[in-house]
Amino acid sequence: MLKETIRRLASMHRSVAARGRSMKKNQRKNTMSEYLHYLRRAVGLLSAALLLGGCAGYQAKVAGTVGSAKAGRIDLALAELEKNNTGKDRDLLYYMEKGELLRMQGDFAASTAALAEADAKVREWEEAVKADPSKVIGDIGSFVLNDTTRRYDGRDYEKVFLSVRLAQNHIASGDWDAARVEIKKMHEREAIIAEFRSKELEEAKKGAEEKGVEISSPKEIAGYPVDTLNAPEVLALKNAYESAVANYLAGFVYEALGEPSLAAAGYRKAIEMRGGNTPLIEEALKNLDGSRTRLLAAGVDTLFVVETGNAPAIASRMLPIPLPIPGKNGLRVVMTPISWPVVQENELLASPAQLRINDTTVPLTAMTSIDHMARRAISDEMPGIIARSSIRAIVKGATQAAIQDNAGGVGGAVLSLVAGIAAVATEQADERAWRLLPNGFAVGRAILPFGSHRLTVDSPLGPVTRDIQLSGKYALVSVRHSGPAVYLAQTPFNPLLEPPKIAPAEPVVPVETAAPVASAKAGGKAVKSKTAPAAKAKTASQTPQSRRTQ
Repeated sequence: MLKETIRRLASMHRSVAARGRSMKKNQRKNTMSEYLHYLRRAVGLLSAALLLGGCAGYQAKVAGTVGSAKAGRIDLALAELEKNNTGKDRDLLYYMEKGELLRMQGDFAASTAALAEADAKVREWEEAVKADPSKVIGDIGSFVLNDTTRRYDGRDYEKVFLSVRLAQNHIASGDWDAARVEIKKMHEREAIIAEFRSKELEEAKKGAEEKGVEISSPKEIAGYPVDTLNAPEVLALKNAYESAVANYLAGFVYEALGEPSLAAAGYRKAIEMRGGNTPLIEEALKNLDGSRTRLLAAGVDTLFVVETGNAPAIASRMLPIPLPIPGKNGLRVVMTPISWPVVQENELLASPAQLRINDTTVPLTAMTSIDHMARRAISDEMPGIIARSSIRAIVKGATQAAIQDNAGGVGGAVLSLVAGIAAVATEQADERAWRLLPNGFAVGRAILPFGSHRLTVDSPLGPVTRDIQLSGKYALVSVRHSGPAVYLAQTPFNPLLEPPKIAPAEPVVPVETAAPVASAKAGGKAVKSKTAPAAKAKTASQTPQSRRTQ
């Protein structure tokens, strides 16, 4: 309707301009009345588009799904997700959100299937980047309308945590080898992202220079909340895709599969990403020397991953910047309104400092904040966003000026105004994000006896207790908070994997000598009796560990 109204207005304006004075008075009056009617309709439709564009972005679309998940209504959250994604071609975010909901529901097979669909789309992006990164960087739709017209390929941290989630799902299904495949793929993905970001920055600088755009940083955008990007915890991150928790999980998987050298690399990278005091990770690295073999023979080395909250929302905020707009009389600098992505203040749930297993306390170490990674991602994307948005605004501004210059008079000014409203109405920052991804990740580790245990963790509504069962040499237990709801995922229990009982070491028995110790003399000195060495107890720890962990 909007497009047809503008087309009719332009046609009528050309007709009036061509026939002008040759029209009879009544014809001119009727034509002008009709012209004003369509003009009012155009302005009304454009204003409505502007209002809807400001409030009906991705965050409004996903709000019901996120709210239901927080309340523990996973069935309702899934229904909301399906209601808002009725088309045949579901996008990356649909599969990401669905995979996370199904994981919360405990349906790991269906969750893995959904996340695999998302992973296939990310692999398409990877192949495109390998083939010709300039095509991915220079998405023509974003230069004409806005960044939401670009195919959503996921933010840097989302691509990597997709692999993390798949690895966790495979472990929850008992397939450690498949988890290893995802860990390897995660590291390859990180390398592709690093190369792409480097090339994108080069292209952004080149495009900005060609168009005379002098702004290259959000610090130069008046009114932009740069403090959200320049917080110390954000600046401390090396990038927006590597994390301590992902690398610690990688080390744990490699350790469980009997690959200590790769496990050491994962733990060292986790120390680098975490920074500061990291006794938990350093302990894991130190224990790769086999010093815990006897303990492992009697228990299960259990990694606890405690996840809190949800990834932050991203909002669109319109702020003007000065841009050189070409016109009939040359370039002129115009303050041009552009929409920018801003990470919204998040409902930050503090990670618990500990959890309890029966009567034992297991301390937790906060590892990763998705809120911080999201801010770093926006910071890394901003040079490209500024370049695309500026070029887009210059094109729209030049079009608006050309309409006014060529049409002339009141009609030209009105059409220019309509074009200006349309330019603002179509200006929208990319608000898309994986909202159901947890925000905070903390880990703890303990060697626990085979069998059933009571796990207690603090939630916003107080302590929550769940039953867990542990078997094999290694196990992963994930606990997720989302609002008042708590969800659990763990390595499957196998009653056949109960470790053999370890016999206590045999006591040292003195061996009698020919003469009693008290009466034996040798040169006036007492002679002590000799004892036989204790027999060595055979334990399960003496059996070589197989590569596959159960």
